[in-house]
Amino acid sequence: MPYSQIISLMIALVLITGAPVNHHLSYSVLQGVMLWGVKTLLWWLSVSFLLKRARAERQQNIFEKLQAAAILPLIVDFYVLDLKDMLELIPGFRSFPLLSEYVGLAFYFVYLTMLWAANWQAVRKIHHEERTVTEEIRERFGLILPALVPYLVLSAGIELASRLAPPWMRGIFNSSAAPLITLALFSLVLIFFIPPMLRKMWHCFPMPEGKLKDDILDFLKKAGISFNEIYIWPLGGGKACTAAVVGIIPRFRYILITPCLLQYLQTGEIEAVLSHEAEHVLKRHMLWYVFFLGVYSVVVYRLIDPVWSWLTSREFFISFLTLLEHSPETVTSLLAVFPLLLLIVLYFRFLLGWFMRNFERQADMSVFRTQGHPWHMISALEKVALLSGGIREKPSWHHYSIAQRVDFLQKAAEYPERLIAQERKLNRARGVFMAAALVLFLLPNMLPVKQWKKSADTNLVQAYIAQLKSHGQENARWYIVLGQLMAENNQYEKAAEAYTRALELEPDNPEILNNLAWLYATAGRQDFRKPRRALMLAIRAASLRPNSYILDTLAECFFINGYVEKAIETEKEALIRATSNAEYYQKQLSRFREALNKRELPISS
Repeated sequence: MPYSQIISLMIALVLITGAPVNHHLSYSVLQGVMLWGVKTLLWWLSVSFLLKRARAERQQNIFEKLQAAAILPLIVDFYVLDLKDMLELIPGFRSFPLLSEYVGLAFYFVYLTMLWAANWQAVRKIHHEERTVTEEIRERFGLILPALVPYLVLSAGIELASRLAPPWMRGIFNSSAAPLITLALFSLVLIFFIPPMLRKMWHCFPMPEGKLKDDILDFLKKAGISFNEIYIWPLGGGKACTAAVVGIIPRFRYILITPCLLQYLQTGEIEAVLSHEAEHVLKRHMLWYVFFLGVYSVVVYRLIDPVWSWLTSREFFISFLTLLEHSPETVTSLLAVFPLLLLIVLYFRFLLGWFMRNFERQADMSVFRTQGHPWHMISALEKVALLSGGIREKPSWHHYSIAQRVDFLQKAAEYPERLIAQERKLNRARGVFMAAALVLFLLPNMLPVKQWKKSADTNLVQAYIAQLKSHGQENARWYIVLGQLMAENNQYEKAAEAYTRALELEPDNPEILNNLAWLYATAGRQDFRKPRRALMLAIRAASLRPNSYILDTLAECFFINGYVEKAIETEKEALIRATSNAEYYQKQLSRFREALNKRELPISS
């Protein structure tokens, strides 16, 4: 399976979903179509030129880099040519955002298809390829489908459920359990749907009956693996030399082996290769891959809100956002998705890549148990390296090179303790990973997220007000919100500044007068309180709007200034006018009366 291509597919999806929607076009539709045509032609000419000019030994390496580069024309589509905005001109697209993702994927596969066709032309001249370009493209597309189909099925199903399902079911998909539900559904698709689909899509056919099949069946039985059937996998027109096991449960598990292996490997070598594949099943490597994907999904879901709250609670990040204020939306949108793209690459390409390489090494080690020695496996690996075009020294991020694999097996035959050390290393790594995953999952419960959110809200409002001021569009309402947030965070001076600025914009606004009076009357710091200033503001607010909550503020101001009888009289009026929260006003009234009875009057200042 092309793991690098699957990571590129994940990156493409993030870029598509994160693309901006401006609700206006930078180009006319005709101009957009023409620019798209020019850009796509340049992509075709570039990949064709690079692949045709590549030396035979570097051709595959250049092709793999160009597959990763197929993201670039997609970025142009969504971040330069406003593809999302153009799609919204089509009736119904705005109501179904998922359609934009599907169209984006279709465009991405157009660029891949052009690359695959260009590569076929280059390879045909070097290796005298007999397959048609249609067969080449169909096979490469079929290799990606195992990763694409679950996404298409689940995303469409969840979209339909969110629109057609009863309210209780929609609530489930919008709850914190949504990632776990999605993972469970993905696992079901992976178990029951993907293996039979692969068997048909890859044009596999049952291995003919005969002595070789009987020997293989007997060997696999001794190895302890259960499966449905052995199939011949005509990968690469039968020229590719590999094998695979697809499926997690025996009823939907198939052994796949290419004609190349059957033609050039002896029975013992074939059994060694199948021992390797069987070990993937016995060690539950596929389940581990599902677990790694699940951990990624759940942890990202759990941490994305706390991380954003922490960032926006930091002044340096708000300053950075302010700097980006006048940047094109294309730049800001790309910067917004960049951290997630980086996380995908680091997690899957490096962390998961380390486990994949060591799972492959663990699978190689199975021959010591099934055959008692590694020599058939070593011989098979050397033949595969030769038949595949001399790839013995070529490593990949998810496989050790054949040279490294052979070297490990030879040393393990000489020093068997290396097998135990490898198992221990892998077990320790899995233990560390699970512990780290648990810590990251629980981390939001241990962090002051609520405090960060308060600071974040304050910072964002400040940034928004600064933006309004720069455009000459100050609004008193935003200063009121800012003052409330500052007061909640005990930043009394800044809260007073915000309310004062709001009062300058709207001098006769009773809400602002009331809020500022309450701040001066009840602030948590005695040195900040201004009882007489608070009373003057409260009297003015009550004269403009004698609502119950404003009268309560006035009563509080009378009380702290020593006018307890006046406070009781005013609070009674507040209680009479109250349409809700009467219990609060009654408690205030009781407090004032108790103070009057005890003659414990506050000292006015």
